[in-house]
Amino acid sequence: MQVQESEKAAKYLRVKVVDHTKEGRPAVNIKVPIGVVKWGMKMAQAFSPQMKDVNLDWDSIDAMVQEGETGKIVEVEDEAEHKTVEVWLE
Repeated sequence: MQVQESEKAAKYLRVKVVDHTKEGRPAVNIKVPIGVVKWGMKMAQAFSPQMKDVNLDWDSIDAMVQEGETGKIVEVEDEAEHKTVEVWLE
């Protein structure tokens, strides 16, 4: 994990999916305000059957935001699909 201390709290959550079959170009690169992410996850868990049982520890992510941490918080490699998913606090 490459989380760095910052003087100001993160304002955005960035999710990037890199498709390694397409010369490593991003297939998805989205930047969403933290407040929208929190609201969206609550709505998804309330209305989506697939999201109801997701064990998302938003309190830990929120604590990182409040402490001013920024940087990459998750990187997942999907070797079968040749994709990498990266999640950042900015």
